[in-house]
Amino acid sequence: MIVKKAEKILIKIVRVFDYPILVLVVPFCLAGFLFARPWILKQRKIWNQSVKGSPKALMLRGFTVEKVDKRGYAQLLPFRNPSLEWIGILDASNVQQINIKIADDLYLFTWRSPKFVRVMEEIGFSATAILFRETIAVFKITSYCVREKIGLLRAYKHDYPALQAYLVSRFIKIPFIVDIIGNFELIRKLTGNVYYFRNLNRLPFIENFARPATNWLLGLPLRHAARVLGRDKSTYEHAFSLGAPVEKLAFIRLSNFNSAFKSYNPERPPDKPASYPYFLFVGRLVEIKFPLDVIAAFDLAAAHLPEYRLVIIGDGRLGKKVRQRIELSKYKDRIVLLGACSSDIVLNWTAHAKAAICLLAGYTVVEAMFCGIPVIAYFFDGLPELVIDRYTGYIVPFRNINALAEKMIYVSRNFEEAKIVGMRGHELAHISFDQDNVREKESMYYKQALTETSS
Repeated sequence: MIVKKAEKILIKIVRVFDYPILVLVVPFCLAGFLFARPWILKQRKIWNQSVKGSPKALMLRGFTVEKVDKRGYAQLLPFRNPSLEWIGILDASNVQQINIKIADDLYLFTWRSPKFVRVMEEIGFSATAILFRETIAVFKITSYCVREKIGLLRAYKHDYPALQAYLVSRFIKIPFIVDIIGNFELIRKLTGNVYYFRNLNRLPFIENFARPATNWLLGLPLRHAARVLGRDKSTYEHAFSLGAPVEKLAFIRLSNFNSAFKSYNPERPPDKPASYPYFLFVGRLVEIKFPLDVIAAFDLAAAHLPEYRLVIIGDGRLGKKVRQRIELSKYKDRIVLLGACSSDIVLNWTAHAKAAICLLAGYTVVEAMFCGIPVIAYFFDGLPELVIDRYTGYIVPFRNINALAEKMIYVSRNFEEAKIVGMRGHELAHISFDQDNVREKESMYYKQALTETSS
């Protein structure tokens, strides 16, 4: 207890020094951009004369190598596109350096941040480290685009990758596309926690300006992107509210699901992983996935369903709380926490679940639908677009634990109806997330961006 208090005090002390250092470093970085102007203009000239219109793309996204490896590199194959000769998926500010060939025209690679940046992050000077990290990343990406003849950038998240793409575009006029992965303003309002640019929101004395500053930073790349891609109505509206011009907005579904789910045939399921009937929750154990709601609902439903279990697959910062909550449950012997699992294991458990509890939109909703499993979801975010109540799934009011428990009981007692609902979901998933259709749309956007730049 004393050690934890000491750690918290030390963190606060480090933060007190971090922000004044950040203020001093900002002019230094701006001066760096100014002094680099001759180099920037030279790179712009080279790119304009010998690279512009090149059908090679670089996707900027932050990722953890271990997580990508666990999901399987095959999930990245849908990013290949016939309108591109080559595409690289890059994390320009990682803790390690890798270069993985996934296919002849698809590579996954990371650049390791400079040692002094990593040391600053370890000590706790995170705000200052981020400024150095992102500045260095922008110069490295610019150089790489010119050297490797990259004609297009795609930012797979609208925070740091989008800002990187925007700044590189300002340097050499390369076109870029931004993906809006989630409506994080909605999540901020629901959880009270800032999702993007957390360090900015911790700066002393400017808390009142942090939110508009965050929205300005998020909106800056969107206003200058060649195309902004929303995943559903919620993310589309989020992009629009941040300033994305409506004529540049586009709607495009995700397509990089594990191929095993997309090719799954409900008439030929894998071997059962367990003999008992169960509800399944798959997802990160974090606040916005609401794993504690699932356990609370199962506690209410379990007495009515003595044969049923609750299986939880996933891990995350709420892992400790989830385990503690399970221990407090009257039905703890019927709650199975498997932790993080491989895609093959997830498929096996998903294929035989009586229902999937997916309270927030994401991969797991569609993966359950691909398997023909009835989904129970909150009326929240983009879920009602896919989970049409009692037609392709079941919807319950947001954060209504009693309603969630009642729906679990209903599905188990009306399972023949639920199976029909699940099969409708299976059909809708294949239509909505058809990989060929998504690839065709992406190809059109790539060609438009490259053509407009060439002209």
